[in-house]
Amino acid sequence: MPDQENPDQAFYAKISSLIALCGGGGLLLASLLAIPSSPIFPGAPILIACALIVAGLWFQFNPIVRLTDEHVSVKLAIIRPRSTLALDQLARVEATPRECVLYYRKDGSGEGKLKIPLKSLAKEDRERCTLALRQRVRTEAA
Repeated sequence: MPDQENPDQAFYAKISSLIALCGGGGLLLASLLAIPSSPIFPGAPILIACALIVAGLWFQFNPIVRLTDEHVSVKLAIIRPRSTLALDQLARVEATPRECVLYYRKDGSGEGKLKIPLKSLAKEDRERCTLALRQRVRTEAA
C-alpha cells in the first residue's frame, strides 16, 4: 500500500548529479588554468564543462521518477521526453540491481516496457523506488 502520509513521491538521480557536477567542475577548472599557457582559447572544453554542470544541476533538482496517486512519471534526461503512465496501465514491475522495468498495457494491443536505470539513484532510493512501484501495481491489480 502506498505511503498514506506522502502519496506523492519523487526520486532524484543523485549519483548522476554528483558525477556530472564533479566532472564539469574539474574540466572547467582545468580549462581555466590552461588559458594563460594556451596560444588558442580552449572554448570547447569550457562549453562541455558548462553543459556537464547544467546537467548535474538538472539531475539535482528534477526527479527522474515521480509517483502520484494516479500516475508514474519518468524523465531520464534533459533532452528525453517525459513518459507518464496511469497506474491502471501498469501490469507488473521487475527489478534487478541495475534497472527496474515497468510493463504496461498499451491502448491498442500488446504490452510495452519502460526501463528505469537504478544505478543513478542513491542506494536507499533504489529500494524505496522499487518497493513503491511494486506496492502501487499491487494496489491497482487488487
